Amino acid sequence: MMNQLLAAPLALSAVLGLPPIPSPAAPLEGIVTNACERLTAGEVLYPTYGAKRVTFATAKSYGATEVLITGCAKKGEEYVQEWQSRGFAGRSGFAPPGEMWQDTLYSPSGSFSFTEALGRKNPGTRLKYHTINRLSRWGGEPGPTYNQYFEGKDGGADEDLWFYLRQGDYEQAAVINWNREPDMPTVQGASFAIFLHAGNSVTAGCISTDLETVTRLLVSATPGDRIVMGVEPAVYAAGTKTTPGPKADGTRNATAPQPAMPHAMARVVAGVAGAAAILTGVVVIARKRQRLH
Repeated sequence: MMNQLLAAPLALSAVLGLPPIPSPAAPLEGIVTNACERLTAGEVLYPTYGAKRVTFATAKSYGATEVLITGCAKKGEEYVQEWQSRGFAGRSGFAPPGEMWQDTLYSPSGSFSFTEALGRKNPGTRLKYHTINRLSRWGGEPGPTYNQYFEGKDGGADEDLWFYLRQGDYEQAAVINWNREPDMPTVQGASFAIFLHAGNSVTAGCISTDLETVTRLLVSATPGDRIVMGVEPAVYAAGTKTTPGPKADGTRNATAPQPAMPHAMARVVAGVAGAAAILTGVVVIARKRQRLH
């Protein structure tokens, strides 16, 4: 649309001998919260315990299911962005404080470690890796296997990992240590099987994104790396400055706002439009005079 609007004024400016109008700037990359910069500045409200790598999964507000996923790596005293992607949280969005419970379809809010992973084949991660087979389960039944990997008969509420592997969701997955050691004691009924996994669709409580992003995270992950999850107002300190995040390899599905027209360019276009209107008026008057004679 912008190109069509500018085509006529550009041609007219050449006819009238006006200075050329500069071409519009290329579309900007999506401007997003620079999670890594804010982590370095101490503006993240959840603790990260000096982890070498911190992944952020954030939504704009409670109830929102689309999330921005950002991978940060510690370089010296700073965290720098390695990659960025889009994904989805649970169908109910992120849980407000005190509302994370089984079958609510919330994703948990907070800071959690990565120590285990699972999938079709180990991509080279240093996390403890479970290669999924037909007997692979994630415990959902009350008892010692609750929110743990095990192999055996499905107890009914247990999650059949083989089924979800074949669906594509658990082709690769990192286990988020919500409601389990080493982050916290396991509470029966406080939800289980919270992963960052492939599939790239709304979930029952996990974080889902594309397979490439999950694999990249696993390849670089070490035990103790963390993920910070939640809505932006609960993750970042209020009133702090937000700057555009750097363009990084692996940025996917970002939408870029259309750039505003520069003031100088707007003035030129306005002048050209005015000249066009005057010229049109002169032509109309001349034609009327011709018809009168």
